[in-house]
Amino acid sequence: MMMNIYRNRLSYDFDSQGNTIDAMVGFNGLNDTGETAMATIKVTKEMLGEGKTFDDVSNKEITELAKRKWMEYIQPESTSTQQ
Repeated sequence: MMMNIYRNRLSYDFDSQGNTIDAMVGFNGLNDTGETAMATIKVTKEMLGEGKTFDDVSNKEITELAKRKWMEYIQPESTSTQQ
């Protein structure tokens, strides 16, 4: 069974100097049986790569970073514990 996931939100937070400090990416998912999944993922400057700022990356790149982070939550490494 496959779930179609799409971005439904992308917003930025700024410091007092007008610099982007993080981005919030919202996702919705829906499969053929009507099950849904939703997430809001924060992308931080540290996730962008060495020396990069939000001015250096596209909306698409930010969305891909957020998707990867979400997938890490959904499919944790075998050494992690879930309750």
